[in-house]
Amino acid sequence: MKAKKILAAVTALSLTTVVFASCGDSADSSSTPAATTTTAVTTTTTAATTTTAAAESAADSAATDSSADTTKGSDSDYTPVKTFKGYDAFLMFGDGEWLWGNWEGQGEPEATKAFGVDADITGDGEYTVSITNASIAYDDPDEGINPQIDLDGDYAVGAQGCVVMCVDIIGLLNGEKLKGTGDPKTDKETPGKYNADDLKVELKSIKADGQEVAFDKAKIKYGNIEDNNNCYRIEIYNDYGDTAKDSPIDKDNLAFEDSLEITFSIEGLSE
Repeated sequence: MKAKKILAAVTALSLTTVVFASCGDSADSSSTPAATTTTAVTTTTTAATTTTAAAESAADSAATDSSADTTKGSDSDYTPVKTFKGYDAFLMFGDGEWLWGNWEGQGEPEATKAFGVDADITGDGEYTVSITNASIAYDDPDEGINPQIDLDGDYAVGAQGCVVMCVDIIGLLNGEKLKGTGDPKTDKETPGKYNADDLKVELKSIKADGQEVAFDKAKIKYGNIEDNNNCYRIEIYNDYGDTAKDSPIDKDNLAFEDSLEITFSIEGLSE
């Protein structure tokens, strides 16, 4: 477990650079994430009592094996969806210790930091994006286990705090700086069809382990927050954005073990 935490720390340092580029408005608004305390999940196993020395020895051996450090993530209750009929919307999230992290959409080509449950935006309506314990601990047959998380068996230790919480919808906006010539739904540098002002987007709810998380609607940021890609962004909190100065949520007291869900509505799509 100690080696794994060292690996998590090294990976977290490398992701700090990524977040400056992909999450923030400018390096000037950066801040050092506050230290938080991660509460481990404790599993208690009651061994059956046996009547022979041989059986007791076998039970001790099994107990030793089951308590050994493992790197196998959960592969139940989660199936990545990597093809989309419409636009890929995903929850960009990093917890206070940079362990729970989801930084890319499942539909992005060659994505290696995509661990969320994305939404397929096919028209006007209400959608939910999330990150779950099963998704963050998923052992991908192509990419392997997420190197950042702290595992207790095949269960990721719960998230504490928040450095980034945004929703990105890939491919929507036609930013002036975009020069790509590919499909905007899979190439962030290719102009999309819409101006941010053409769309009406509203954050409806935030739920941590199914419980409502309070937020100040007036402080949520919307639109073409980054002008170097075609993503429409809902910025709920970002250590490297304007919301760091006046947060819509109590990000230091955010904590969950199983899921974080964001529900939003969108209007103005012509599809």
